[in-house]
Amino acid sequence: MSTVADGATDPGPRRRSGPWKVAGASMIGTSVEWYDFGIYATAAALVFPELFFPEMNRALGTLMSFATLFVGSLGRPLGAILFGHIGDRYGRKRALIWSMTLMGGATFCIGLLPGYATIGVAAPLLLVLIRMVQSLAVGGEWGGAVLFAVEHAPPRRRAFFGSFPQVGDGVGYFMSTGVFALAAMAGHAALVGWAWRLPFLLSAVLVLVGLVIRRSMEESPEFEAARRAEAAEEKQAAPFIAVVRDAWKTWLLASGAFLITVGGYYVVVTFMSTYAVTELGFTDSQVAGAGTAASVVVIVCTPLAAIVADRLGLRRVTLTGILLHLVVAFPMFWLADTRSVPGLWLAMCLPMLASTIAYASIGTLISGWFAPRVRYTGLSMSFQTAGLVGTLAPAAATWLFSAAGNSWIPVAAAFAAMALVSAGCLAAFRQAPATGQGGEEGEKAEGAGRTAAEALPQAAAPVE
Repeated sequence: MSTVADGATDPGPRRRSGPWKVAGASMIGTSVEWYDFGIYATAAALVFPELFFPEMNRALGTLMSFATLFVGSLGRPLGAILFGHIGDRYGRKRALIWSMTLMGGATFCIGLLPGYATIGVAAPLLLVLIRMVQSLAVGGEWGGAVLFAVEHAPPRRRAFFGSFPQVGDGVGYFMSTGVFALAAMAGHAALVGWAWRLPFLLSAVLVLVGLVIRRSMEESPEFEAARRAEAAEEKQAAPFIAVVRDAWKTWLLASGAFLITVGGYYVVVTFMSTYAVTELGFTDSQVAGAGTAASVVVIVCTPLAAIVADRLGLRRVTLTGILLHLVVAFPMFWLADTRSVPGLWLAMCLPMLASTIAYASIGTLISGWFAPRVRYTGLSMSFQTAGLVGTLAPAAATWLFSAAGNSWIPVAAAFAAMALVSAGCLAAFRQAPATGQGGEEGEKAEGAGRTAAEALPQAAAPVE
């Protein structure tokens, strides 16, 4: 066979094996990143109030601990801009490698951080500073991982392969809650004294494994095509400027659509954990065990929901998952109030199931809302803007709970309100017709038998 023929047939096997390799690498990468992020969220609920805010009563210490989730998360939008720029200009792979390196270093440093008893007020200040570095890295992680998997995927299976980073979120959550459950078995005194550090220090091993895997990935073919096209044109504006100037409505609607999957996660993982321990009398180990069960729901149900989305349409399945948050908002607290371990498991697993159904396909859906040359930046900015607002959820929920006389009813109502905002933003988005078809995920495209995922490479500019 000639050299030309060899070159012509070479993309074939890469297309067959590439999607699985890239999706697996994306999943492992996000597993490591969200393990790091998950152990912080768990520690913020279980041990940080005593470690870094011991001079305050438990309620105020918990509120301040949750506040570090938000204050530190100010770095998330900046990370989206920084790593989005790198990913859109210099390659998805390079951005993902640097985000993981930064995340791992920050998490390891938290494991070495002295508490308030040792260095006083400098301890919480350093915690917030390191948390901001950690959040800067997270800001560039998820959007790039989803994009990398989606851009390598076959047209009719983009939701399935694009769901692998979300499975990685579940795996990371599983590992973080599982390690904390093991650490909590030493008893609360040991957990606060030294055992809490182990999950943070172990992250160094996971990061090294993730970096080795990510370095083996090939660059996204859609990025390469976009870079060649851009090179042939006049110099384009920076991706961040292009998103803010030309697609700001899309950015805001996408951020709102993400809100419940991010904010709802924090209500379940952080506020529910604190509520279960301080108000209902569950042990740290029991709460961590319920969180581990919820993570299994994410791991198992994410690819299943994505398969359904590839068949029935991304918009339809994502909206269904968002609306299911309305159904579970109050029952999850009723179940927890039974003060039984099965009730607690259901209280955390049911809202996580609703989140999983929406989260499985929302990344693939929204990535098609942005043009390829700004897709990393647009997707990351949208997710991290929602993340910045969403990380307020635990602190806001704690304040609502206290202001209502230790009643969870306002918390459940706020949870439902976030779902309504996300549903409204998803329903409000409209896209201009492309190549004679309706907008991405539009009814005409579905009626013609094309899934929204198929339209991704030719995504039209959003209607502004």
